[in-house]
Amino acid sequence: MVALAGLGACDGKVIHLGNGRDGGGTCPHAQVSGSEVLWIGDSWVLVPGSQHTRVRDAARAAGAIAATDDYTIGAVAASTMAAIADQYAAQEAGATKVKVLIMDGGTWDTIVGMGSDASVNGAANTFGQLLAQVASDGTVEHIIYFLTPDIPGIPGVAALGPLLRQACDASAVPCRFIDLTPLWSGHAEYSTTGVIPVPTEAGGIVIADAIWSVMQQSCIAQ
Repeated sequence: MVALAGLGACDGKVIHLGNGRDGGGTCPHAQVSGSEVLWIGDSWVLVPGSQHTRVRDAARAAGAIAATDDYTIGAVAASTMAAIADQYAAQEAGATKVKVLIMDGGTWDTIVGMGSDASVNGAANTFGQLLAQVASDGTVEHIIYFLTPDIPGIPGVAALGPLLRQACDASAVPCRFIDLTPLWSGHAEYSTTGVIPVPTEAGGIVIADAIWSVMQQSCIAQ
């Protein structure tokens, strides 16, 4: 199982996949165990769940992890960026250190804060502090951050996105930023229509394929 070549990811640009970095060469397999890949965040990591199970299954099929290996899931629904930072800290404090961090976050802050400047800036500042802590800890080799799409029910995404992208770009640990808004364009079926939307099964697949394509392109946990 592999992500489709030409999948629009990160900032909506097209990524043409090969078998290794920049579309050439071969990624060394089984360099990172599943337990060293940590998913943190909120409901957009957990619901419906195919976000990580589809990536895991692709990694198993590619020989990147063992057939019985699995990722570590630290995400908790309705988590602020500060709580997400605590999710990372809890795992890093244990015996198995984090090598790859896959995450979302920040929009629960803006939901609670109704999209206010304070909620946006607070989430962005806390994300920057998390990136600095990750760099200081020295075990994480790659970070993949995906931003919830700019859709009704999730205020502040348009203002939050540039700040988080800037922090990701400036990170001492290589950080790939995936903006889901271009992928969601014209696809209302990718998320629920409740008061606070979450991904549907179709949306979970889109998130998984975007993440897996970035992992293949940049030889992350391959």
